[in-house]
Amino acid sequence: MKKRITRERIRSLGARNWGGFTREEVAAAVCKYFCRGYLPTEIPKLIEGSLPIKLSREDPWRLLAFAASRGWLRFHASIDYDLTDAIRDRYSFLTSATVVRTGVSDDVSFYLARALLDEVRDIARRGGRDRELHLGFAGGSALRKAARHFAAMLCEPHEDLPRHIVFHAMVAGFNFRETPVDPNSFFGYFTGEPRLQVETSFVGLHTPGLVPRDRVDMLRSLEYVEEAYERARAIDIVVTSAGGHWRQGHSLLYEMYKRSSPRSLAQLTELNCLGDMMWRPLGPEGPLEVETEVRTMTLMELSELPAMIARGKRVFLLLGPCGSCGGPKTEVLRAVLNHSPQLITHLVADSRSARELANGLDVPRAPRAAARLPSSRSARGTAAC
Repeated sequence: MKKRITRERIRSLGARNWGGFTREEVAAAVCKYFCRGYLPTEIPKLIEGSLPIKLSREDPWRLLAFAASRGWLRFHASIDYDLTDAIRDRYSFLTSATVVRTGVSDDVSFYLARALLDEVRDIARRGGRDRELHLGFAGGSALRKAARHFAAMLCEPHEDLPRHIVFHAMVAGFNFRETPVDPNSFFGYFTGEPRLQVETSFVGLHTPGLVPRDRVDMLRSLEYVEEAYERARAIDIVVTSAGGHWRQGHSLLYEMYKRSSPRSLAQLTELNCLGDMMWRPLGPEGPLEVETEVRTMTLMELSELPAMIARGKRVFLLLGPCGSCGGPKTEVLRAVLNHSPQLITHLVADSRSARELANGLDVPRAPRAAARLPSSRSARGTAAC
């Protein structure tokens, strides 16, 4: 009986005698040709022309799977410069916008980390390296990936990095079943890593994620929680994502309300809730400031972001496809960008979510800012394998 082929079996079959070469060395040659656009079926003949090795028809597939399993083969989605420029023209209050040609959130997370690194370096150049920089992370799986990418980028030497970064958890330990999406868990990427080029410290928010409204003041009065709220005033950059497809039940916040307070869920749904941003509900006209019987514990309300921006602070929004159905979050993006006063300063979004807005469907043109940054074409991304 023929054995079932699995990814693990494909990787293990890659080990054999390679005529004096190691498997890693042959894999490097195979990946080089693959990244140049050659089909795996074409690679054996190309390899034979440069190395004294004869590959079978299956070998390139096995070696590619082996390289990918080691994290050596990576794909970076490209930026959609036309959509990026269209979004920046229409919403000229944005300090920065990047639209990524992708159908998955992983690529948006990578570009968010890169945009965040650029901003951190810019702040250090203007304010001095000795200035302590404060970053606030909201939660979610896409932001967890962005935090991991950002930590890897902080391991690369740069002369203009701040000496010290303080990371703040913007939301509480949201759900004991979903601890990886809790920003308190992101801190692990930035500690115990000797290669980091910056010193780091952390301000957690250690309370239940969803609590009865009448217990909020009591929790905030706890000494260590009160300190987290007081230190939030020092935050220079807020990094958040947004959930969508509320009525389809694809938001983690929706699931939490559904389990803990169906009455609150019904109240928000009746108000035409579209999704959430920074774990707070969002409607077509912006933040839904409504008293429900339970609520999330967050360092800030969405309504506080405009005043923060007016003080020169930054708010980054990562908007990728829905993690449940893969659909675009155009409605949520429209609500955020059309809100006045503005809720964000930097945007990194997937192309499907941004396309309808860039085409100008039902979107009023925002007032043009007094000054424009250089065209986004000056910061083109690169693909890497």
